[in-house]
Amino acid sequence: MRHMNKLLFFTSDYSIGLSTLLTDQLFALYRTGINIYAVTGEKEQEPGLHKKLSNAGIPITCISGLDEHRNFWLLSTKIASVIKEQGIDIIHVQNNWQLALVTFVRLKLLFKKKLKVVYTLHAFRHNSPLKSIIAQFVIGVALFLFVNKIICMCNYLKKKFHLLSSKIIILPLGITDSFFTEEYVTPPTNGLQIVFPAQFRKGKNQEILISAFAKYINETNDTLSTLVLPGSGPLLEQMKKLAKSLQVEKRILFPGQCTREEIKKWYLKSNIGIVASNCETFGQSIVEPYILGRCIITTRVGIAIDIIKEGESGFFFSNEDSLVSILKTIYKAPDFINKIGIRNFHVRNQFRWGCIAQKYKQLIVG
Repeated sequence: MRHMNKLLFFTSDYSIGLSTLLTDQLFALYRTGINIYAVTGEKEQEPGLHKKLSNAGIPITCISGLDEHRNFWLLSTKIASVIKEQGIDIIHVQNNWQLALVTFVRLKLLFKKKLKVVYTLHAFRHNSPLKSIIAQFVIGVALFLFVNKIICMCNYLKKKFHLLSSKIIILPLGITDSFFTEEYVTPPTNGLQIVFPAQFRKGKNQEILISAFAKYINETNDTLSTLVLPGSGPLLEQMKKLAKSLQVEKRILFPGQCTREEIKKWYLKSNIGIVASNCETFGQSIVEPYILGRCIITTRVGIAIDIIKEGESGFFFSNEDSLVSILKTIYKAPDFINKIGIRNFHVRNQFRWGCIAQKYKQLIVG
């Protein structure tokens, strides 16, 4: 009888603990029939995640302190015990701390057990050119030496680590099932209703959106359009002041930090999902409005390069002026916006966790 590989899946990330995203992925992998065992830290990104996994009967061990950068020896010993007791063949890690722990464990078990390590590149977001080069080099060397397979979520990210192409698998993130509405919700036709949920920090570029929106309003005398910027962060108050200085504070909403379901409601009230970031590892704020059937306006980052076709599924912009030009082109064309939305809605299944988990099973577990 053919041996079924057993997968050890790290379900939490540094500081936030048990991640909502990784929990969704774990459920999808478990449902495909993968022989899976999970480990997590004691924290939860959202209340109830541990209980959710327990109720589903998914085998998981909580390792206290896993999401903290200390007690390396103790943590590696506990992970080694899980690997030996559970008969693990494949280990999927989510960050550099987990990779360091697993690499140490592999060295300890070098002559006792052959292990395959999979690494997902989740958070490559350096806006400084110098830091970006250094980070790519350091991460690249670690992945070359200690990882068997690297999961990149899009070709944009793969190009950052092109020297590791032989190890890279392109596999997008999935989006939570609640975003897959049964029916297409027709977008509003009262001007441009634009949403960009993101943290207010360097590199997200809300200032470009605010300035471009103000310029568009002044040049068109549009009295209907609004810009919604959910999120929190160190630059939030500065962006509010910018909106006020440009006299568009009544047309720009800052609803603060929102839950995933609140974000979904904002998208369904919109007809445009927009992304202004300098860099995205994947770009959930690109995919979420896309699967809800909204037109996407974005910079050339993350998954956008793979799924956005100019004038068919959305538009690309590179600076304030090019964004203003796009807004002026589409603001009197609600039927065109709706046509784009319907097209995106019909090709959304590529981002269902179930579909992605089947590809994972084929490419990783075998």
